[in-house]
Amino acid sequence: MTPLVLATALTKTYGTRDALRSLDLAVETGSRFVVLGHNGAGKSTLLEIIATLRTPTSGSVRVGGFDTVTQARDARRLIGLAPQSNALDPLATPAEVLEFHGVALGLGRRQRARRTRELVELFGLAEQRSSRVAKLSGGTRRKLDLAVALVAEPAVVILDEPTTGLDPLARIDFWTELTRLNHSGTSLLISTQDLHEADVLATEIAVLRDGRVVAQGPPASLKGRVGARTLTLDLSDAAAATALVAASEAGFRADPDHPDRVRLSVPDDPRALTAALHEAGAIAADITRLHLAEPSLDDVFVALAAR
Repeated sequence: MTPLVLATALTKTYGTRDALRSLDLAVETGSRFVVLGHNGAGKSTLLEIIATLRTPTSGSVRVGGFDTVTQARDARRLIGLAPQSNALDPLATPAEVLEFHGVALGLGRRQRARRTRELVELFGLAEQRSSRVAKLSGGTRRKLDLAVALVAEPAVVILDEPTTGLDPLARIDFWTELTRLNHSGTSLLISTQDLHEADVLATEIAVLRDGRVVAQGPPASLKGRVGARTLTLDLSDAAAATALVAASEAGFRADPDHPDRVRLSVPDDPRALTAALHEAGAIAADITRLHLAEPSLDDVFVALAAR
């Protein structure tokens, strides 16, 4: 199946600086695709080129098969854009904002009215339908940003730093909205520096460093590249730890800084974890604490995205 978004040998140069360097990227239909990278890695430039806001120096991007330079109008019909900060009219109501964007997109009167009703209902904006944008909470304004991006029923929505400035509850609420939107059939392309956000949302991640994709894959796959699952047991005393290490077939090792603690790197194989837990079960009375830790996206970022 042809990817919904396909970037090939994409390069963007500003003066003597390459913001993107022969970058290849594929976003599959139905995915929640997250782009990670340090400041200056090229995330915003990449999204702006995909959204037809900039043209590449060389290489190409195709959205739904349409070239974003030579067939920009066709590509734009498939794209909804929710930038980090939308210039919403503070004196307009949510319904008026959605109606205005329908006009700007060339929708007919009946279609505008239908999409306004649908989006007000979809994002729970009925109670704020007649409120001015200036009086809406940050979370509600962000929902309205997303609703605006959906007026033309795009195939993919591009979001740049979607939850910047939101409080924790508003962020969780917005993540729920994004996941629900994706489950209804809309693909998402998201740029963020919030690693927890990426972990919550992503079905696929691309890590950018200095204008190139240095790694791409599902979150679990990227975590597996930079570390192993670790099982740590705190035992009642050093003698119990020494005995377990001596008898272990799973491969428990002593922790040199804590004589009553042992660790085991568990490969991504259910049988290996089962074997380790079986050994731990045999000495359950000696265990005071058990902790199973997975590699995190922080580990991925440090290993792959840092300069």
